[in-house]
Amino acid sequence: MRASAIPTKTVRRRPLKGRWRRYVAGYVLIAPALLAAGLFLFVPIVLSGYWSLTEYSGLGEPEWVGLTNYIELFGNDLFLKALLNTFLFVLIGMGIGPVLGFLSALLLNSTVRFRGFFRAAYFVPVMTSLVVVATIWKILLQQQGVINQALSFFGLPGHAWLSDPSTALPAVVATSIWQGFGFETVVFLAALQGIPRELYDAARVDGASYWQQVRHITLPAMRPTIMFVYIIGIIGSFQVYDQVFVMTEGGPINSTRTLVFDLVDRFQQLELGEASAVAYVLLAILAFLSYVQIFVFERERG
Repeated sequence: MRASAIPTKTVRRRPLKGRWRRYVAGYVLIAPALLAAGLFLFVPIVLSGYWSLTEYSGLGEPEWVGLTNYIELFGNDLFLKALLNTFLFVLIGMGIGPVLGFLSALLLNSTVRFRGFFRAAYFVPVMTSLVVVATIWKILLQQQGVINQALSFFGLPGHAWLSDPSTALPAVVATSIWQGFGFETVVFLAALQGIPRELYDAARVDGASYWQQVRHITLPAMRPTIMFVYIIGIIGSFQVYDQVFVMTEGGPINSTRTLVFDLVDRFQQLELGEASAVAYVLLAILAFLSYVQIFVFERERG
């Protein structure tokens, strides 16, 4: 006996024209953003990549030189000094800023009066222009500024903070930390308030101390937030320019010259090929560090 054939349902595909009409509204809405990104982001990236392989002053035709610009950069004392200063800026700033933000978030997450006021006060510097913040701190750090006046009140000697090569970079870093750790505080505080309170209650019942709760509950739960803060912070720190330009203009003796300051200085001198090479070195550093952080985070989470 032959088995009866099982009827199959015929699937009718939507005509291509009909599917296009279904998505055309979405394509129209994202078209301006894609066009702007193409014109002002992707085209300059490609053009800068080509310039980095040429000797070009903005006048005439670019002259192809291959990897010569990159080779000369790593033999250039100014570039190496800028690279070192940038790494020091990142290490000091990201070693202190997120820690301060995390500690202040822990304090604000506890029962503190006027918590909303303190949260807003911490965040005000973040909303203030970098140029304004840098100008204020430049005034404070002057020879006759408020900071030296306060030191003299306690019988301590003043110091030319921005004129001394040994203290100029730490002074700029301190300005950056003061302005940025409010953002980290708010982000960490939002993550802390998302952790279920039942976990802490259970830990207290088991006899865990406050710092044991932080170590075994708070830090593991906040790992994605911590990773986000460090990735964003490192990218921003490598791109520091405004504070340096306003406070020290790269001096004294290039002690605060950073990669972006070096890049802009080369552009202003119409060394567009070398400036583009600096930009691509910076891009490679940021891409590598971001990949390492994400890889470590995914490995620990897995």
